[in-house]
Amino acid sequence: MTDMDVENIDSEKRQATRTALLRAARDLVFEKGHDRISVQDITARAQVATGTYYNYFDSKQDIFLAVAQQMHDLVGEEIQKTRDNTKDPAMLVALTLKYYFYESANNGDWQEFTKSVGLGHLLLQQPEEQLLEDIERGVKAGRFRVDDVNFTQSLISGMVLHVNRSIQEGQASHNAIEYAIRSILQMLGLPGLVSKALTQTPLPPLAAPKRLRPIPPEVTSIQDYAARAKKVN
Repeated sequence: MTDMDVENIDSEKRQATRTALLRAARDLVFEKGHDRISVQDITARAQVATGTYYNYFDSKQDIFLAVAQQMHDLVGEEIQKTRDNTKDPAMLVALTLKYYFYESANNGDWQEFTKSVGLGHLLLQQPEEQLLEDIERGVKAGRFRVDDVNFTQSLISGMVLHVNRSIQEGQASHNAIEYAIRSILQMLGLPGLVSKALTQTPLPPLAAPKRLRPIPPEVTSIQDYAARAKKVN
């Protein structure tokens, strides 16, 4: 066995241990709430020594932040295939905005976890660097007309933040969300009618996300899950 093989095995073991800790922390929060669990509870559930925990995280709050980041990343992975198959830059922006607003409004797991651990200020939204790449792609293709790509990205991110805050506070209706998407597309230089048509394009069917907490067996799709979560909330 080469030194590289040993390094790969060690890396895989570390990743497996970290994943086990994240899963344990997330499951325990859903079961008991974050105030009623300790680092020892997390390591016992993950079946690792308590001292091992501190090779990965400095505090209990650190692991909650890591779980939230993992949940955010899984949401991004869910739409990536759709993004990869979307050739029109304008459609790409419209679908991505709609998807993240949809998740912000309907992802019950995210809402429950972040509120429970005191991270309710975190938002489900497209990474800013990815949005910047989408705008640059549209400008290069001649689909978008903007004077300053970075400033435009900053303005759009500000609008997205405002919409997500409004969703979080229960103040953003479906019409308000569509208006925001339309306005962003027009900011990118698209005509009003084109922006409206793109905004009304439905999201394609998406695979169920890779959730760490099992989805109830009677729920068979992300659309069913979202509808169920909305009723519960």
